[in-house]
Amino acid sequence: MEVGQVYYDANSQWLLSLVLASMILGVALDIQWRDFKAVLKMPKAIVAGLLAQFIALPATTAMITLVLDLPAGIELGMILVASCPGGAISNFVTHLSKGNTALSISMTAAASALATFMLPVNFVFWSSINPNTSALMTAIDVSATALFINLVLILALPLLLGLTMKQLAPKFAKPLHKLLKVTSLLALFAFVFVAIYRNQDAFMSHFGLIFTLVLIHNAIAFLLGFSAGKYAKLKVRDIKATTIEVGMQNSSLAIAIVFTQFNAEPGMALICAFWGTWHIASGLVVALLFNGWKEPTNPTICKSYS
Repeated sequence: MEVGQVYYDANSQWLLSLVLASMILGVALDIQWRDFKAVLKMPKAIVAGLLAQFIALPATTAMITLVLDLPAGIELGMILVASCPGGAISNFVTHLSKGNTALSISMTAAASALATFMLPVNFVFWSSINPNTSALMTAIDVSATALFINLVLILALPLLLGLTMKQLAPKFAKPLHKLLKVTSLLALFAFVFVAIYRNQDAFMSHFGLIFTLVLIHNAIAFLLGFSAGKYAKLKVRDIKATTIEVGMQNSSLAIAIVFTQFNAEPGMALICAFWGTWHIASGLVVALLFNGWKEPTNPTICKSYS
């Protein structure tokens, strides 16, 4: 099955990178250095979430692509999304679910920092496992070094800049965070909308397949986050955080990588765009389901080890 071609304007690469960097900066302006210190206070919860995020999800995704007979671009897009860290919106959704928002923020901070190194390593490694995705990587001539440098520019530097501004100029950081939170998100939505509009035939012709894959893949991500929390015997509030953090990937980062590093490869672009839309809806549904889930009244039933 051929996915076809999508409209791609190479001149917009720098614009999308700028939009994503502004989103990361906006997130960083709401994080403080002490959020990283909180990791030391909740080691089991953080480790459980990060293992599900950076090990279990990419590995499971790679195994799925080996079982299913899909276009290489779609399989590569699934692996890319699975290799991305959790998105900032997970903090908001965790709060709606009455989960441990502080843990969610700490996980987002830790995952965003680790992603600079772990994303290219995971993506290149698991892509090489599948002959189809490995061949496509070779055809596109993807450089792990170039991917790493790109992540430093659009992920690590904005994160470091935001943390520094939050620490040294909190009065300036607060209004800037509010501004970027709105403008960067609107800019990303506009970019995705234009991309979908210009490629509506490709999107609609593969809607059933892509939506089904994203729905199942996203459900597996939530399940892995939930299982990690349960296996680590965390509190209910902490399990909510790990579930949502692993289930809501930073698809904005994936979209930016596809357009800046992969020449808008059609299958990858379709997967990332659908995921970016669906995980918000699914996250809100999970938050609604979790809302009434509370800690058992009998303390012997569920203990906290976080």
